[in-house]
Amino acid sequence: MNKDFYENLETIFTSARLSVYRQDGTDESTALARYLFNIELCRSLYVTLNIFEVSLRNAFDKALSSFAGENWYEILPLDDHSRKKVSEAKGKLEKKKKNPTHDRVIPELSLGFWTSLITAKYSEQTFQSYLIKTCLKKCPVQLRSVKNLQKIFERIRVLRNRVSHYERILHWKDLESQHAQLAECIKWLDESAFQLLGEIDFFDYIFSAGVNPFLVLVSKKWNW
Repeated sequence: MNKDFYENLETIFTSARLSVYRQDGTDESTALARYLFNIELCRSLYVTLNIFEVSLRNAFDKALSSFAGENWYEILPLDDHSRKKVSEAKGKLEKKKKNPTHDRVIPELSLGFWTSLITAKYSEQTFQSYLIKTCLKKCPVQLRSVKNLQKIFERIRVLRNRVSHYERILHWKDLESQHAQLAECIKWLDESAFQLLGEIDFFDYIFSAGVNPFLVLVSKKWNW
């Protein structure tokens, strides 16, 4: 019966998704425990990613609104890709019969849009240096270069996308350091947001417990 149960899960989740948890030849119960552990890791990281993305977006928007005006995304020399993203954001709102006001457009722009503002393609633009000076002034001097910040933000963006698409992350050897870096970036952006994170962040608890609680759960629940 347990084998049937796992096969049913393979049907609904797809064998391709579950098979990545068995690449070392482990048994079905361990694969299922790892799958559950991965879900819980993603759930715990969602807290930090949520606070980071909202903090980054709003800090950058506030700074750019001060720099160029509330409609900065129509004034600043953004590249074609970024302008397309703005246009798409407005289009989504218009399809919902909503007026594409500033307060509605900003939340529609993806994390990739915001992190792209701190990349080499805008290194000659004064708005970029203004963003770094205004929003990231708490970043250590040795890290406060476009090259370093781009690398950090790209790493976060990749993590965010994997978590958002329910992909496997438990095999990443640097997951703990990625979480620490993510929390540190929130501290750069806003101390209050960082303090709030400290009250609700449970990543360390989940990560340190590891897969064992889920091995026990699977064993007890389905008698493996």
